[in-house]
Amino acid sequence: MFLSNLKTVRKYVYNYRWTILSGAVALIITDCFGMSIPWLIKNAIDSIPAQKSNSTLFNYSVLIISAAILQGAFRYIWRLGLFGVARRIEYHLRNEYFTHLLKLQQSFYYKNRTGDIISRGTNDLNAVRDLVGPGALIFVDTITLITVSLSLMLYINWKLTLYCLIPMPLLTIVIYYVGDMIERTYEKMQQKLADLTDRVQENITGIRTIQAFRQEENEIRRFSKLSRNYVKYNIFMARVNGIEEPIIFFISGTSMNVLLYFGGLGVMNGTNSLGELVALSGYLMLLAWPLFGLGWLVNMYTRGIASMARIDEVLNTEPEIFDNDQCDRSIEKISGDVEFKGVNFVYPGKTVPALKNISFKIPAGKTLAITGPLGSGKSTICNLIPRFIEAGSGEITIGGHEIKKTPLKILRESIGYVRQEPFLFSDTIIENLRFGDNSADIEKIKRYAEISKISGDIEDFPEKYETMLGERGVTVSGGQKQRLAISRALLKNPKILIFDDTLSAVDTRTEEAILSELNKIMKNVTSIIISHRISSIMNADEIIVLDGGEIIERGSHRELIQNNGLYARTYQKQRLKFELETLE
Repeated sequence: MFLSNLKTVRKYVYNYRWTILSGAVALIITDCFGMSIPWLIKNAIDSIPAQKSNSTLFNYSVLIISAAILQGAFRYIWRLGLFGVARRIEYHLRNEYFTHLLKLQQSFYYKNRTGDIISRGTNDLNAVRDLVGPGALIFVDTITLITVSLSLMLYINWKLTLYCLIPMPLLTIVIYYVGDMIERTYEKMQQKLADLTDRVQENITGIRTIQAFRQEENEIRRFSKLSRNYVKYNIFMARVNGIEEPIIFFISGTSMNVLLYFGGLGVMNGTNSLGELVALSGYLMLLAWPLFGLGWLVNMYTRGIASMARIDEVLNTEPEIFDNDQCDRSIEKISGDVEFKGVNFVYPGKTVPALKNISFKIPAGKTLAITGPLGSGKSTICNLIPRFIEAGSGEITIGGHEIKKTPLKILRESIGYVRQEPFLFSDTIIENLRFGDNSADIEKIKRYAEISKISGDIEDFPEKYETMLGERGVTVSGGQKQRLAISRALLKNPKILIFDDTLSAVDTRTEEAILSELNKIMKNVTSIIISHRISSIMNADEIIVLDGGEIIERGSHRELIQNNGLYARTYQKQRLKFELETLE
C-alpha cells in the first residue's frame, strides 16, 4: 500500500529492510505487551472474590509492572529502528534530489522557479519522510492493535464486541471523504507555499533594487496577498482535520457508551463478569488509537503521495546534456586546441538562429578574441565549448576529440570560465577562491590574487582573506567580483581559459595591468576573450567579429583596422572617447 506510489524510495527501503523488519517486530511485541495488561487486569479482578490473601493480587501487580517495563523497552527499540530509518531515507532522498539538480541543464532553471525547487526539496521531502516513518508505524500499529485487540475482545465476549462495532462503518465514510479533500487541498497548499518561497527569495536577492525604486510598499502588498492565499488553504486544511478528529472521537466514545450500557447490564444479570467488562473497556481504549491513527494515516498518505509526485517530477526530468553511449571514457585528458566546424545553434522557442555556420580553429596556446554588438552570439559560443548548451548542427572538437565524445567531467575540469557577472558564494574570500582548487594553500591563493590585481583590495578588508562576502558577493563591487572570479578560474590551472567580457566593470588602467599579467599565463593556455573593448583584445592571435550570429570579419588587429569594417569603426570610436576622457 505505502510503496506502490513511492517507487523512488523503494531502493532505500530495501537497503534498510532488516532494520525496518526488526523495528516492526519490536513494535508488534510492544503492542502485545500493551494488550496483555487489560487481560491481566481482567484476571486480577475476577480472582478477587475467591482470594483470602493479597498474594495473588501482588503477583498480578508484578506481572502488570513487568509488562509495562518490557513495553517501554521494546518501544525504544522500534522508535530507534523505524524513526531512525525514516531519517536515513530522508538523508538519501535529499542527497539524490540535490545531486540530480546539479546534473540538470540551465534551461531547467529558466523554466522552474527557485522557490518551487526549494519547496520540493524541503517541505515535500519532509512529507515523504513522515509517510515512510510515522506513516509506516501507524500502519503496522493499526493492523496489530485492531487484529489482536478485536480477536481478544471476541474471545472474551463476542456479543458485547459486536455491539461496540455498530458505529464503526461511519469511520470508513469519514476517511474516504476526508482523504480526498486533504489530497486536493495539500497539493494546492504546497503550490502556494512555493509561490511564497519564490517571492521571498526574489525580494531578498533584489533588495537593493527594491529600495532604489522605493517599491517596499508594493512588495509588502504582493507578499501579503500570497501569504493570505497560503493561509487560506492552511485554514481549510485545519478545518478538515478539525472535522475529522471530533468524528473519530465521537465514534470511539459512542462505542464505549454502548459497551458500558450492555456490559453493565450483563454484570448485573450475571451474563458477563466485571473483569470482562474492564478488559473490554481497556481493549476498546486501545482501539481508540488505531481509529485516530487511521485519520492520521490517511492525512500522511495523501500528503506523502502528493509530495512524492512533486519530487518525482524533478527526479524524472532527464538531463539534456550527459555522457551517452558515444562517450569515449578512455579520454582522461585533453589538449587545448579548439575547433568549430560549421556550427549552428537556435535557442529553444526561437526561430532566428543565434549562430550560423560558425567555423574557426584555435591552436593550443593561442588566443582568440571575439567581439561584436550585443546579441551577436558571443556568449553562445562560450557556452557551447563546456557543453552548457548543445550545438544544433556542426561539430566542435577539443584536442581532436568531438566534445560529445569527451566525458563531461574531463571536459569541464579542463576549462576555466569567467562570466561577465560571476557568481560568488556566501562564504569567505579564501573559500570562494579555493573553489578553483580545493587544496590551494594561502601562498598560492595570494599569488593568483596578485595576477588579477585583487590582492590589494583584499588586504584593505579588516578580515583580509577571511572576509565574508555575503550572499552573491554583495559586500564587494562588480569589478572586485570579476577579479576574484579571474583568480578563481586561474587557480583551476585549466587547459582552456574563457573570459566572457570579464573586465567590463574594471577601469582601463587596472584592465591594462591585469591583461599584462594574463598575457604571461595565456602563452601556455588556449584562451578565448570576449570583449566590447578593443583594448582588451587587440593583442590576440586572431580576432573574429560577429554580427547577427555570423562571422563578418576575422584576422589580426592590424588586418582588421586595414579592412576598415565594423571592427575598425568601433576602434576609432573607442579611441576618440578615450582621448576625450583623458583631456577632461
